Amino acid sequence: MELDNLFSNTDQIKSNAPLADKLRPKNFDEFFGQESILGNNSLLRNAILDDKVGNIIFSGPPGVGKTTLIEIISSNTRSSLIKLNAVLSSIKELRSEIANAKERLISTNRKTILFIDEVHRFTAVQQDALLPSIENGTITFIGATTENPFFAVNKALISRARVFSLLPLNEIDLHKIIKKVIKYYACLQDSKTIKITEEAINHLIKFSGGDARNLINALELCISITKENKDKLVLIDLPIAEDSIQKKKIIYDKNGQNHFDVISEFI
Repeated sequence: MELDNLFSNTDQIKSNAPLADKLRPKNFDEFFGQESILGNNSLLRNAILDDKVGNIIFSGPPGVGKTTLIEIISSNTRSSLIKLNAVLSSIKELRSEIANAKERLISTNRKTILFIDEVHRFTAVQQDALLPSIENGTITFIGATTENPFFAVNKALISRARVFSLLPLNEIDLHKIIKKVIKYYACLQDSKTIKITEEAINHLIKFSGGDARNLINALELCISITKENKDKLVLIDLPIAEDSIQKKKIIYDKNGQNHFDVISEFI
């Protein structure tokens, strides 16, 4: 009975998850964008597929694939992948995971990838606890940040990792995501046939800001609030699209530049 309840609860959580999570790519065939660093035979793509990932920092705005890349790395590695958040995780938790990684390496010869989300918010104490285990190979470090890491991340971490900059998705990739959403609803048991006007598509793409999550969230809202018409279509027109997504706020640095314009691809 308890096992049945566990599966039931898990299914319920999945069904209530945002559409962006349900559609999160599980492999490179489903991943859109970032051709400059993930194209065929690229250094990063081959490192992930060959399970030879080193210390990395992924930087870029929200919704461009940083967390998705962690999931793809997880599915292509024999290492244990541990996820921590720089804001929510305590120094005690960090030290505990490092100790577990050391024990795992000694007892099973299995490596540990430690993923730190929002790594730019690491405190000096957290950084001091992390650096020795990176240097001696106890862990492989992967960080993700929405800030420019060369300004926001400790220089000691930067010097021990390759920095890969993920860019906002282009129009072609965003069109593919819209098609993926339409296909998802068409394949549901309680399927919906969705049509989006060209004006609505253009608006959604323009104001998503290259953010896949923002685009999918807007589409989910459009579809959830729009009733089928007499032709059994869920028609998304420009007014509905305008209601679902507003102009995206862009954060500039002190020099008036977008943060991500000044991040190099890797070092």
